[in-house]
Amino acid sequence: MSDLDLPPRKALPHGVRDAALVRLRAGLDEHRPRHLPLKVGAAIVALAVVTTAVVRVADRDAAPAGENRTGTPELRLPDAADRYAVRPGEAPEGAAGRCHAGSADLPPPERWRPIATASRFRVDLVAFETPAGVVFCETTPATVTVSEPRSDPGTLTAAFRTTTGSWAGFTGPDPRPFALRDRGAGTQALAARFGPVFLVPAGFTADAVVARPEVTDSAEVVQEVELSPPAPAGTATDREVVPQDRTSPEGRRLGLCLGSGGQPVPDHAAWRAGQFVRLSETESVQLGHYADMLLLCRQDRTTAVYDLNRLDAPEWAGTALSTATLRGVRMYYDFVENTEVSVPYRSSTTFAVIAEVTDARVASVSAFIPGTTNVTTVPVAGSVVLAALKPGDTGVVLTVRDSTGAVLEEVRREF
Repeated sequence: MSDLDLPPRKALPHGVRDAALVRLRAGLDEHRPRHLPLKVGAAIVALAVVTTAVVRVADRDAAPAGENRTGTPELRLPDAADRYAVRPGEAPEGAAGRCHAGSADLPPPERWRPIATASRFRVDLVAFETPAGVVFCETTPATVTVSEPRSDPGTLTAAFRTTTGSWAGFTGPDPRPFALRDRGAGTQALAARFGPVFLVPAGFTADAVVARPEVTDSAEVVQEVELSPPAPAGTATDREVVPQDRTSPEGRRLGLCLGSGGQPVPDHAAWRAGQFVRLSETESVQLGHYADMLLLCRQDRTTAVYDLNRLDAPEWAGTALSTATLRGVRMYYDFVENTEVSVPYRSSTTFAVIAEVTDARVASVSAFIPGTTNVTTVPVAGSVVLAALKPGDTGVVLTVRDSTGAVLEEVRREF
């Protein structure tokens, strides 16, 4: 017995333990870089302990005769519509024509029937039924990438991928939702299912990939299906975009970041360099803008991309900011390594609010956290960065003023 008079610790079976923790870990991996303050990290550790206890009880208690075991909500995958813009039975206007023009020896586009479209970060990934077979096609505002026609092999198969990190293929007979997981980095991407096909638009790069079906019961064993990643299909530029500046210091930084091999983004030349901000002695961020997308490039050239049109999606809860004059995100920085625990981790208690200005009248933005912070900044290149913020119990009060000092809006946000 231990000093607390508890029974000796016993390891859980691997399958049960994985089933309990897979969604928790997946949540940490899904949106990199994910930056958590120390108090949030402690809450996650606590949640892991509670989840383990629940699993041990669930394994011991059998369901009454004639009743199905109740699913555990924490283990379910999110809805694909929370991650992507999905359109079953539809394709973007003109997509069939663009995809046909980028292919060879395929039937005319009038005979292409759209199965579904999944979109993310200005990337449209479409599955078409054609007389020659299923054709997968990715379009961006400037490029098109097309697969060879394929027949459904009847098994879970990755049939198509692109340099922007889109994946598509066939689902096989298992009806459960699933995610693609990178065996090396541990990152994963939710697959959007549409009958016999699946679509994963933009941003997932991996060479050793497995599919993980959804776990809906605490006693289920986590399963993995090995996939053979196809080579990225060739991409053609079929539309012109206006190339943005790459000669200014900001433009050069953004160009280096986009070409660094990090998170893939579409149409590199079309991204406009925003402001560069020195956050601390060891941290800086270069902003990039492309239509309604915001890119944050850190000093180590790791990137994060946000669709400012989808800031209300559940995945951005607690991170996004959308008001009458601003739309942006929170970013933690100045992380500290904690090695005084069995599993070392990094944590931060300093964050910045980074936002595009959507109202031309905005002349200054202030952030006030009672007892900790009072910061004011002005727009530069269409955006504002409010740095050196510390979490507080009452949230952040943002005050937006025009050139006369009149308040345009004042909002309180919890980050």
